[in-house]
Amino acid sequence: MTNFGATGETIYNRTYSRTKPDGTKEQWPDTVDRVIAGNLALVDSQFIRQEEAARLRELMLDFKIIPAGRHLWATKDPATGETSEHLFNCHRSIWGPKLSSHFCFVFNSLLVGGGVGENYSSVYLRTLPPPKAEVETSVFISPEHPDRDAVAGAGAPLPPASVQIFKVKDSRQGWVEALRFLIDTSEEGGGHICFDVSEVREKGAPIKSFGGVASGPAPLIKLLLEVTEILNGAVGRPLNPMEAMTIDHYIAIAVVSGNVRRSARMSVLHWRDPYVWDFLNCKNDDSFSHFTTNISLEVDDVFWLALGSGNPEAEKIWEHLIEAALNSGEPGLYNTGAVRADEAGDLRACNPCGEVPLPPAGLCNLGHVNLAAFGEDVDGVCEAMELMSRFLLRASHAEIEDPTQREVNDRDRRIGCGIFGVQPWALSHGIRWSEIHKSKELAAKLEVFKDFARRAADSYAEQLQIAKPIKVSTIAPTGTIAKLPSGTTEGCHPIYARYFLRRIRFADDSPELQTHIDAGHLIEDCIYTPNTKVVTIPCRDSLLDEFPADMIEQSDEIPLETMFATQAFFQKHYADQGVSFTANINPGVKADTVDRALRLYGPHLKGTTIFPDLSRPMSPYERITEEEYTGSEVGQAIDDCSSGQCVVR
Repeated sequence: MTNFGATGETIYNRTYSRTKPDGTKEQWPDTVDRVIAGNLALVDSQFIRQEEAARLRELMLDFKIIPAGRHLWATKDPATGETSEHLFNCHRSIWGPKLSSHFCFVFNSLLVGGGVGENYSSVYLRTLPPPKAEVETSVFISPEHPDRDAVAGAGAPLPPASVQIFKVKDSRQGWVEALRFLIDTSEEGGGHICFDVSEVREKGAPIKSFGGVASGPAPLIKLLLEVTEILNGAVGRPLNPMEAMTIDHYIAIAVVSGNVRRSARMSVLHWRDPYVWDFLNCKNDDSFSHFTTNISLEVDDVFWLALGSGNPEAEKIWEHLIEAALNSGEPGLYNTGAVRADEAGDLRACNPCGEVPLPPAGLCNLGHVNLAAFGEDVDGVCEAMELMSRFLLRASHAEIEDPTQREVNDRDRRIGCGIFGVQPWALSHGIRWSEIHKSKELAAKLEVFKDFARRAADSYAEQLQIAKPIKVSTIAPTGTIAKLPSGTTEGCHPIYARYFLRRIRFADDSPELQTHIDAGHLIEDCIYTPNTKVVTIPCRDSLLDEFPADMIEQSDEIPLETMFATQAFFQKHYADQGVSFTANINPGVKADTVDRALRLYGPHLKGTTIFPDLSRPMSPYERITEEEYTGSEVGQAIDDCSSGQCVVR
């Protein structure tokens, strides 16, 4: 019997269970078998140990190791003849050589369910070709198309032959190529384009490859019209950072298709960029907000020196950062000074959750070991590390569409062997979460795990005759993955609260909604994402069933400096890449507390995120008392990551 957590089966059915050839839905053992078979098929059988499949199956069935959600969803069963592709969680985009290169990279990556991070600093944009002349955009849709009435301005017949007609194919590639044609036309001399969307399937039609239902042609049309306006406003000069971010924002909105694909993005800008104040305030405009992206300010060693010496520019930015941390949690900090301390090259952006610094066209390849499932068993964790490292190196052989990404992947073979279940793991050693950063015992064990993952990856790379991976270990949020098993926690985070409300997002047409209607849970329209409902569920954390209550700390009981000290502890002793960590703070925390903690730890951490409780409507968590919880419908809530932002499967 599968040891799901309280709502682990719900999240599994919602997110990872695929339809089998016989029309039935997978159960967890079916998914495990599909993922293992697909992964092993990526390399020649001579590179597979005799017992490897059996051990992988045993550990995955018990949730002791769990590949990232992308592997669970996208890995294909070789028996079907399909090829595994899109196995990489997230990507960093590219700039150039054409103006369209970046935007089509972003569009395609989001459409296949990946997240995208990028640095939008002017130094990248000023070298790109500018829009050369204005483009006039019109749309045609056949009278028979079911969505004709929903497409504004598309009732006219096809224009004269002198106008360029672009027939949009009913596919992911068709949508991307429509955007490419528009941007290339702008770059190459302008003109009138009529986009014929008659072949694009109607709203509500099924999406076979990713599940869910189609949004119809209307979102694509809106995207093309919005991008046309931005390009026409920049004729004769390079796009500026905010214009480029706005195009990507409209792309992300268009990608929300059938409420299955959602857009995870990270936008970074250097602290000395001419547009830094537009960037810092880009989420504060009531009329237009960049809600489809996380934002982080790129800081470096020069910034910390400038701040320490009282530089007025650095001080002004710092004051804004402290205020923003207290009010909204954004922007975070992306510290290239710390990133460059142990890896060379252009690493000025990362994946949307921040645990993997990436070069241009770089990608994430993640899997996780559940420390809570092993307790004090060091040998068991080491075996799990070895199996996961080997799994991820095989996954690096999966299909990659973009030739530049293929080249970067084959050069770096970057993998992210991660951990979660840290709080119960520490508790099994008799150590509270707030004492982890002082523990020499846990530090020594983490060093063993890190070293074992590295040696296992290097050894397997030699056997496969590929480059040894440039990086091996990281700590991701594991928000969705960590909800599958019982008795564990997300990444290296402490629990949010012993008792809390959890807000979960479901598609409007999700059959799971009826369960919550029957339970009497509050159900509301999501204010951020169309075609989405938000369900609010009272929750009791399962750690209360396993450990003494006086040993279990929740996030609002832990000082901010201790949170950052713990993040630094894992960055030092385990992660050779980054540690995705959200420091939750109470509304009453003072500015000088945040200032002191950030000045002390900011220069040493690769990424820093502070999230003030209830700073946004429909926050993923809200604490309640035991008395408020008592008598409520019991349930462990689910969402996509600890911050409520990451939506990559």
